Amino acid sequence: MAFWNRKKKTKISDNADNIINENGIENLSGSRQQKSTAAGSTESIIEETGQEKFSSVDRKDQKRLVRECCESAMENDRQISEAKKEYEKITSHLSDIQKIDRISGAERKELVDICKNIVNLVNERNRYKNRTMTITEAQMRRFEPYEEELVDEIKKMYSAESYQKAIESDISNLKKEKQLLYNEQREIRGRQNSLKSMAKVLSALIISIFVLFIVIYYALEVDMTFPYLGTVLLAAVSATVIFLEANKNKRDMLLNDRKVNKAVGLMNRVKIKYVNNVNMLNYNCEKFSVKSAKDFEEKWNEYCKMKEYERRFRENTEKLNFNNECLVSLLRENGIADSDIWVSQALAIIDEREMVEIRHVFNQGRQRLRERIEYNETVKAGTVKQIDELITKYPDMQNELLDIVKEYSAANA
Repeated sequence: MAFWNRKKKTKISDNADNIINENGIENLSGSRQQKSTAAGSTESIIEETGQEKFSSVDRKDQKRLVRECCESAMENDRQISEAKKEYEKITSHLSDIQKIDRISGAERKELVDICKNIVNLVNERNRYKNRTMTITEAQMRRFEPYEEELVDEIKKMYSAESYQKAIESDISNLKKEKQLLYNEQREIRGRQNSLKSMAKVLSALIISIFVLFIVIYYALEVDMTFPYLGTVLLAAVSATVIFLEANKNKRDMLLNDRKVNKAVGLMNRVKIKYVNNVNMLNYNCEKFSVKSAKDFEEKWNEYCKMKEYERRFRENTEKLNFNNECLVSLLRENGIADSDIWVSQALAIIDEREMVEIRHVFNQGRQRLRERIEYNETVKAGTVKQIDELITKYPDMQNELLDIVKEYSAANA
């Protein structure tokens, strides 16, 4: 089953990781220290993203709870799959950097000369335009490898920011609803305890009355039949009232438990969505060096203007294209997988500081993706554990519950 096997170990580009670690590109033990601090409200919600346990419920709710857990596990698998694909892309880029660093001798000199020519041609073009840039060269280089995707990325970031506000509102509402339900639970327990106390007092009172009647009967030899029957009637009426109220409290408590479980299930799903959405926003902000969707759009507009202006005054296009082709060809000969992207990052090949900055960005991205994968794997393990507990708790429903798990596993295959 796709998400049922808890013993399965996650492996993400192990060979590439080993190569990278051998050459000192990334220090995994220190990578967690690079994590940025989120805003106050974001921190408080992320800290509460541990999955809550379902309380004991009626048997009829077991299928629904298992379905909800399966849906949650499927969402975790989807998030893990997306993160792994992006992780593999970044790992490929880091591996290419390592291969570029290994180029030496005549090939290295040729590579440096080609990159210098590209950088000089680009600078010459910019000087010819004699125009003040409103977007930095670093930002241009950050956008160029993803130029075809940026419009969709801006739309996704706007959508994610709106979705985040909606999720925060849902979490706030669910917290209030849960608090009301817990208050109702305490109220029901208080009524039940009051009934118990009342029953004890009435029992003691009725027993005392019976004892008094017996004493009066033997002491005064008075007929106590009617008082005795009246007391019995009072006891019966009191017992009936107490019994009915107790049953009503039990029904109210069962209904309250169902409502709490529903709220817990919704809260768990909303928390998962919130954390994944925040991680995606933070990752994209770092990936594109922007602060928000609005900032992203503004920089993208300036980027488009600059690209259009460049196309109008590009007199050195042939030389630049020739050197670009030479660079791509040389990199391909040395086994560089994504050789095309280095055309816009030629400066990094001849300037170690630029290459260090690129490594730093990629390493931060890998760290973010690892945290995203670890979080979803942890949540998924907890969800699977809850399914196990539900199946174990109701062995007579085991086949039905396992059929539900198989159904979702087949759909996720």
